[in-house]
Amino acid sequence: MFIIKWFFCGLFFLHTTLSYADVGTDFVENGICPNELQTMEYLSLVSSFLPSNPNILEAGAHSGEDTILLASFWPNGHVFAFEPVPKFFDNLQVNVEKFRLTNVSCYPFGLFSTSGDHVFYYSQNCGGASSFLPDNGVVDYDDVAVILPCMNLDEWAHENHVDQIDFMWLDMEGAEYHVLSTAPETLRKTKVILTEINFREFRTGSTQYYTLKNLLESQGFVLHKIWGNPQWQATGLFIRPELLQN
Repeated sequence: MFIIKWFFCGLFFLHTTLSYADVGTDFVENGICPNELQTMEYLSLVSSFLPSNPNILEAGAHSGEDTILLASFWPNGHVFAFEPVPKFFDNLQVNVEKFRLTNVSCYPFGLFSTSGDHVFYYSQNCGGASSFLPDNGVVDYDDVAVILPCMNLDEWAHENHVDQIDFMWLDMEGAEYHVLSTAPETLRKTKVILTEINFREFRTGSTQYYTLKNLLESQGFVLHKIWGNPQWQATGLFIRPELLQN
């Protein structure tokens, strides 16, 4: 019975690994493109993999629209919200106070590969598309270069005594690889990541699909779901395999 049990467990694990690996293949090669979801739909999907009191990292909080939903959906959790653009950060703080969200910590800087002041490209055409990465002509961002603070994720976690992140909600306009690849300790202690994924290099050095997928798979994640357009941009849900098996 012991041998039979582990044989079937092995088959289950193999099937799980292969089936979730095929998600990205179907999306890219076969044009299977489920539409993007609304924020609350994403949160409902992710909730089954998280504890009732998760630590949530939100990078690219903008004015706090998603911050409010994250904090309200998990009232016993804690949201660490990062926003480097001063006017957006001010709006973020106003909204957190307006909704009396005591489970949110706001940080007036961005996350990037290294800590310190960095050139930031603020888009005058779409503020939410601003980035620490420069325009390369694919999209007309009409950027203005400013100097804004940023921090390495591992350094921030160490300084703030954050030992674990249950859920990352990332909207970083191409900076995902720059942040995650330089924060191995935090990434190792993360369970679920929902992130924007690029299939075109909208900005110079912006993270591309296979680069991010390979990084996260090398760190023990699998691509569980993906939504969007494989010719343009998508949202990917990466999860630890043991959570899917459970």
